[in-house]
Amino acid sequence: MKSFALRTLLGFTVVAWTLLIVISGSPDGQPSRDYFGDNEPVLISPDSPALIRRPAAPEATVITEAESKPVYRSPMHVCFSPDGRRAYVVNQTSDSVSVLDARALKVVDEIPVPPQPAHAALSLDGRTLYVTSLYANALAVLDVERRRHMRKIETGYGPYGVTVSADGKKLYVANSLSDTLSIIDAKTGETVFETPVGRNPRYVAETPDGARLVVTNGLSRDVSLVDPASGQVLETRKLGEGALPRQVACSRSGKWSFVVHLVSRDLAIPTQLERGFTHSNGFSVLDLETSGFFVTLLLDHLLDGASNPWGAVVSSDDKRLYVSLAGVHEVAIVDLKKAVSLAKESYPEEVARLARDVEILLLRNIARRVDAGGLGPRGIALHEERNELWVCNYFSDTVSLLDASTGAVREVVRLGPPQEMTLRRKGELLFNDAIVTFQRWASCASCHQEDATMDAFNWDLLNDGAGNPKNVKSLRDIHDTPPAMWSGVRKDMEVAVAAGQRFMGFLPDPEYHEPLLAYIGSLRRMPNPHRGKNTEAVERGERLYRQARCDVCHMAPSYSDNRKHDLGLAAEIDLRSRFDTPALRDCYRTAPYLHDGRAKTLKEIFTDHNPNGTHGLVRGFSEEDLDDMVAYLRTL
Repeated sequence: MKSFALRTLLGFTVVAWTLLIVISGSPDGQPSRDYFGDNEPVLISPDSPALIRRPAAPEATVITEAESKPVYRSPMHVCFSPDGRRAYVVNQTSDSVSVLDARALKVVDEIPVPPQPAHAALSLDGRTLYVTSLYANALAVLDVERRRHMRKIETGYGPYGVTVSADGKKLYVANSLSDTLSIIDAKTGETVFETPVGRNPRYVAETPDGARLVVTNGLSRDVSLVDPASGQVLETRKLGEGALPRQVACSRSGKWSFVVHLVSRDLAIPTQLERGFTHSNGFSVLDLETSGFFVTLLLDHLLDGASNPWGAVVSSDDKRLYVSLAGVHEVAIVDLKKAVSLAKESYPEEVARLARDVEILLLRNIARRVDAGGLGPRGIALHEERNELWVCNYFSDTVSLLDASTGAVREVVRLGPPQEMTLRRKGELLFNDAIVTFQRWASCASCHQEDATMDAFNWDLLNDGAGNPKNVKSLRDIHDTPPAMWSGVRKDMEVAVAAGQRFMGFLPDPEYHEPLLAYIGSLRRMPNPHRGKNTEAVERGERLYRQARCDVCHMAPSYSDNRKHDLGLAAEIDLRSRFDTPALRDCYRTAPYLHDGRAKTLKEIFTDHNPNGTHGLVRGFSEEDLDDMVAYLRTL
């Protein structure tokens, strides 16, 4: 009886806390911000007569093809000239770099760059800016004094982050689509090494002594430690349940490295979102002098997640780590001395427990979260002379300047004229915003990344029963290849998007639903880097593709027949044997393959997971034949 009474009391306590948060909007009872209503934020007080209401979505204007479309800047990164007088902001969707007068706080020029820039680094003398271009597979080399694009340096596929070596002689580039790190001679532009690292590398940092590079691998739950002199991987440091790692920063001592990422509990059935049961958010402390050392510390609060950590920067005195929280429009300020002490005292016995503790940083006064001053903060940089943190707000087209000590917003600098959001832009914001999720633990991008692809994990969603996890699909084909989900349990994109909102904790709302449909239904694909390469092998592969009868189910233009088939691939845990035919567009970047991700490569589909030739009539094909067919598939 006592245990029953205790359980009942605990149950009422949880319900009461949940109701309090729904009413008050935050665990401490403070008013919650409405980012999307009028120009000024709306404060919802616990004493307000309208106690329970959802935040309003951003105002959107539907713009027809005949009208002029707005050009959003979507700032991704900012860096400063050596004298601190100039700031250079990388604008992803306007294909430009804004030049700011850091004293007058105004834009003085905007330099065009190749499409889809993501990151940039300045030469030591401050005269040359190297900008990564995802779509051009190159670095754009800018003369910042003349403010013009001089030349391109070829990289691997999908260059994302770039760093200039401490001596200024080398460039380090993380190639997100070729899964490599390019080490380039800065003077000649020649690639010295192209080193295979983990999957989908995003950013790279050099230790202050120049002895090691730390590369974050966005889809392989680890970081690569690379020797810049030899181009060899020294160690692959695992991050446990860490997911989608983004930026990395090193301490000035060179001993510590800090990697921001999600913690995704994909081995558990996601029956609830609250308290980080499915996703948590934080950073890992890596001791670079101790092999295998990592301790993950969470930036979430007990009833308020810190969705989608992105940017990271360490102060020059090693006292503070700053982390941008893209999904909740905040910045975390971390006391590094306390964080490192906690990590040291916890390793290795307490690593697993600490990665689930959503209270400890707040309770020990190790980290606090402040308003970023805009929507979707990503890249951040410290202006040490001014004691300011500069924050790139992707969806606001602004750079906000925060007091580096207090976190207060000092100024907000617009990168262009104010523009209304189209329905699609509003949908992109909502896709990346934890406002759509109960207690802000995750956004759609927490499983599908910011570009609506996938996280490469298997999740056991309850839409088709429990106990049969499925590989996360890219959403880039959902609009024209119904039904949705591997089991085909959702009739089409509209039903699937509505179901996604219910899973995130809310009922479908037209304010959210229509913009999300507009965004997901009009996703832009990256230029396929494999097209135009190995043309003879691709031509042979196309013939073999038809010979193997792959085109019977995977026919152009979507390369799906929109039907379910039983190919003998069901495992013992599967509750059904027929699965939806996946579209093959962009299959070069959507590994792992098959409904449960059992095939790590395209070739494995035909060699290791093709019982009785039901998944392609490839019996008698040579290794070279299979390689040619894979070369063709990569071009789709």
